[in-house]
Amino acid sequence: MNFLFLDFLLFTVTFAFPGGRFDQSSDYGYFWHITDFHYDPTYNSSSLSCEKNESGAQMGLFGNIWCDPPWTLVESSVQAMKSIKPDVDFLLWTGDSVLHADVAKINHTFNGIILDNATELFKTTFPDTPVYASFGNHDSYPMDQFKPRNTALYNETLARWRTWIDDSSQDENFRKGGFYTVKTAKNIRIVALNTNIYYKDNKAVHAEGDPAGQFDWLTQTLEAARQKKEKVIITGHIAPGFQLNQETELYTHQNGRLVKILKQYYDVISAMHFGHEHADVLKLLRNGDGVPLIPVFLAPSVTPITLGPLHNPGIRLVKYDRVTGTHIDISQYYLDLHAANKAEIARWKLEYNTSGAYGLPDLSPEALDNLIDKMKDPASHEFKRYWKYYVVSPADEFIEDCDTLCHATVICGMTEFIQADFVNCFAEIIISLSVRVTYCMPLLGLSLSLSLFLFM
Repeated sequence: MNFLFLDFLLFTVTFAFPGGRFDQSSDYGYFWHITDFHYDPTYNSSSLSCEKNESGAQMGLFGNIWCDPPWTLVESSVQAMKSIKPDVDFLLWTGDSVLHADVAKINHTFNGIILDNATELFKTTFPDTPVYASFGNHDSYPMDQFKPRNTALYNETLARWRTWIDDSSQDENFRKGGFYTVKTAKNIRIVALNTNIYYKDNKAVHAEGDPAGQFDWLTQTLEAARQKKEKVIITGHIAPGFQLNQETELYTHQNGRLVKILKQYYDVISAMHFGHEHADVLKLLRNGDGVPLIPVFLAPSVTPITLGPLHNPGIRLVKYDRVTGTHIDISQYYLDLHAANKAEIARWKLEYNTSGAYGLPDLSPEALDNLIDKMKDPASHEFKRYWKYYVVSPADEFIEDCDTLCHATVICGMTEFIQADFVNCFAEIIISLSVRVTYCMPLLGLSLSLSLFLFM
C-alpha cells in the first residue's frame, strides 16, 4: 500500500474526528477531590461526635451512620484513591477534617492534631503529588469562627501545607485569611478560597464588607489570569448559592458579592469545587439572560454521619483538559458502609461516571445546562439518578422520596444563587407542575403563598 496515502488517511481521520481516539491535540489529566473527613479520634471510646445514643448498636470498623468516622475510614479513603488512580496531577482537599463535637469538649490543640494527622496521611500516600487544601468551617476553634489576619490556625497551617503551596508570595494572603493561589505543573491556576469567612455562623466578622480583603484579592487574581490567558479552577469549602434547606450558607451581601465577581470572570474560570453539604451536588452559574457560565461541583463527604438524608462515604476522580481546563468526566466512587462493616473490608466501588450515567460528552456549561433542562421533569430518569447519587447510593429502602417541593428546591438550587432568583424559579416550577400549595419559605422569614392562579 502507498505510504503517502496512509499518511493522508491518518491526517484526514485526525482532523475529521477531533474528539476521537486519533486526536493528537487533546491533553487530558486527572485529579482527585476529597472532602469532609470529620475524623473522630474518640470514635472507639467516648464517641464525641455521635448524634444518638449508640449503647445498643454496633459501631462498625469503618463507621456508623450516627457518628463521624474512625481513622480506619479516613485512611481507607485516601488509600483507595492511591489504589484506583495513583498518577494524578493533583488533589483537592476541601476541608472539614475535624469532627462534629461540643465546643467544650475539644480545643485548638485537639483540632491541630487532627489536621496534622490528615496532612501527614496525604503526604505519605501521595508523596510526589501536590494537594491543594482549603479550610472547612469545623477546622477552626471554636468551630465556624474565622477571624481575619494572623490567627494561630492560619500560621500553623501555612507551615503544615508549605510543601504544597510552595510559593512564599502567598504567605501574606494565607496569614491574612487562609486563601491562596498557585499554578499547577500543567499551568492551570488553582484559586483556593476561604469561604468560611462569609459563613452565617461566623460571628468573628461583619455580615457586610470584605473580611481579610479576599474579594479584592480574588478580583485582582482573576483579572491577572485573564490578562495572562490562564484557566482557573476555584476550590473552597462552602459554595455560594442555595442548599436543600432553601437557604444560602453565606451572609446575603457577601454571597451576592462573590457571585458577581464569579460572573464577571466566567471566561477564565473552568469550574469550581466545594464540599460542606455531605452530598453529591451539581450547580451551574448562569448570567441574567440564562446563559450558562460556570459549572460548580460539590463532592460528597467521607464521613457517613446522618445530619440530613442517610448517605455513604464518597471520593471523586475528575478528568479534565489540561489546556482548556474544561472538565470532561467525573468518576464517583463510594463505600457501601454496611457491607464494609459486615465484611470488615473496605471495597471502594465505582458508583457512576457522568459520561455513562447521563450521556454527557463533557462537563461544559452547555452540556450541564442541557442535563438540568431534562431534570426539570421529576419523572425523568436523569433526575431519578441524580437523586440517588445525591445521597451516594444507599440501599433503596433508605433513599427518601423527593416530592414536588423537594424537586423544585433541588432544581432551583442548581441554577439560582441569589435569593430573589431562587424564589422566582421555585414559583415557576411549582406553577409548571400545576400543583396548588401554600409554602412557608424560611429564607424569606415570611409565608409565601404559591396558590396558583391557574386554578382561579
